Amino acid sequence: MKKRLSTPRAATVIVLAAVVALSVTVAPSIAANFLTPQAASKKFVTNQKAAKTYVTKKQANAKAANYLTKKAAANTYVAKKTAPLPPVVGIAAGTSLYSVSTITAGYIPTAFTSFATKANVSSAVITFSGTASCTNGSTTKPPTADQNCPVQILVDGQSTGKVAFAPATLEGASATKPAAALVHTISQTTVLGKGGHTIAVQYAGASSLLFSLKSWNLSVQAYPQAEEPEEETTSTKGSGGKS
Repeated sequence: MKKRLSTPRAATVIVLAAVVALSVTVAPSIAANFLTPQAASKKFVTNQKAAKTYVTKKQANAKAANYLTKKAAANTYVAKKTAPLPPVVGIAAGTSLYSVSTITAGYIPTAFTSFATKANVSSAVITFSGTASCTNGSTTKPPTADQNCPVQILVDGQSTGKVAFAPATLEGASATKPAAALVHTISQTTVLGKGGHTIAVQYAGASSLLFSLKSWNLSVQAYPQAEEPEEETTSTKGSGGKS
């Protein structure tokens, strides 16, 4: 018993002991990552159970509640090529005083905006508003009911017609107390084709009236219209058949 072990045999005993100790320490953690055959069977489903839980690619379009047939999808969604185009907007504004007394139509300085539409047909809404006064140059004689200061909107150089913008009022009790300027607004609609467009505003002119515009805003919203879908033609399979 008192005999010493030789060096090679001692080393072998130490290595075996270390392996046993490592196995005891690591084995529990390794075992935690594995399942017994009974537990593992619960992680899988049979073909019959899978058929009730999932759908096949072939069944997806017709039977699954989370899927749509091609016909239902076409009625619910739109294809990218048929999606509506975004609206086009043009704006302009001014704060410089514009005052004129004339019967001849003339452009209001810088009161225009230009833009382009990609669709063949676009519905447009044009709005012009401003703080304006329209006086008849008298402090005692009231204007008649038909007197007003008109403006007209031009679409690509074509007038859409005169519109009464501000009704005529008295000049005021004195030069130090001019007529009050009020906010007035007009709105018109039109249809635009594909390409570039310019919307401008003119004072249309009125006899014996002074028109003053202190500030104004011009805005245009053009809404592209969807193209009519092309009709699909169906052809019969084969070239022959019984008559």
